[in-house]
Amino acid sequence: MELYEAIRGRRDLEASAPEAPSREVIERLLDAATWAPNHRHTEPWRFHVLAGTGRDAIADAIAAWAAANAMPEGIGTSARSKLLRAPVALFVTQIAADTAEREREDYAACWCALQNLLLAAHAEGLAAHLSTGGILTYEATRTHLGLAPGEQVVSLVNIGLPRADAPAKVGARNAPVVRWDWR
Repeated sequence: MELYEAIRGRRDLEASAPEAPSREVIERLLDAATWAPNHRHTEPWRFHVLAGTGRDAIADAIAAWAAANAMPEGIGTSARSKLLRAPVALFVTQIAADTAEREREDYAACWCALQNLLLAAHAEGLAAHLSTGGILTYEATRTHLGLAPGEQVVSLVNIGLPRADAPAKVGARNAPVVRWDWR
């Protein structure tokens, strides 16, 4: 697949077939992610891959946490829906940094790793969908993933085989907004 074709052709696919991609394929995606640029070679990303009943376990943990903490109704159901959207739920986390500048650099590096992962999934013919929001900030998510103090969840990526009847999210892109000072 040609690079520009891959960039323009990759789309979030929310619906996946029930069959999971092989562990070897997921390992290739993770390897591609680690080739992302990162200032000072900090490699701040960590990957937490949940498949099979591993997705149920974290969904149960979030539901129990929400109930125990009188969280709004539906948090457990919403989390379960996000986690079971595809056969693989992959959390990308960022380790703690020692300065605010490093924190920003490392966060950007994690998103570069995510882009590599998404393009690699596209090249493998997989469905992949990024998810952000509340589930990333829940204490139950942190606890279940065993995050270190200061480590933060950057994104959840659902990965699976594409379902034939699932439409891709398609949207036009605007021309880049550029200020040129090309002397």
